[in-house]
Amino acid sequence: MSTSTKPTILVVEDERELADLYATWVSEDYEVRTAYDGRSALEAMSGAVDVVLLDRHMPDLTGDEVLNRIRAAGHDCWVIMVTAVDPGLDIVELDIDDYVTKPVSRAQLTRIIENLRVQSRYGGDGRRELTALSNKMETLEDEHAPDELAETDAYQQLEADLKDMSESLVEDGDR
Repeated sequence: MSTSTKPTILVVEDERELADLYATWVSEDYEVRTAYDGRSALEAMSGAVDVVLLDRHMPDLTGDEVLNRIRAAGHDCWVIMVTAVDPGLDIVELDIDDYVTKPVSRAQLTRIIENLRVQSRYGGDGRRELTALSNKMETLEDEHAPDELAETDAYQQLEADLKDMSESLVEDGDR
């Protein structure tokens, strides 16, 4: 039995056609597991999973609940929320690496996954956290007016965290 050296992606999406489509898109470069609801996602989850593509709205468990359980179980995989839900300031609190609003194209999805994988090769934990903060900020800025965002505590905290993280990584790099 040969063990694959391909990274593993878990696609979690309650619309079967969409889940199967995403799986087809990434199956050339990744081992793919597919789950059509939150409970199946948790059953399919293991330490072997490198990336989770997670729908936010599902009938049994929400994507947020699945995410919390994945993190509570100690899984440190990349999580990309792929959802029809427009991002609100609540995404600041989610332990995700990126947030993508449907419809998503094959090129967009594969680019996001590859960007995260490249960063994981070249950066430590700090760089991953910086990327997650930066992605959340970009997602919010695409969706909301700048002056509207600037007035919110969550966005101001995100800006401050991003600045602190950037400065500490620069200092670490200078040593």
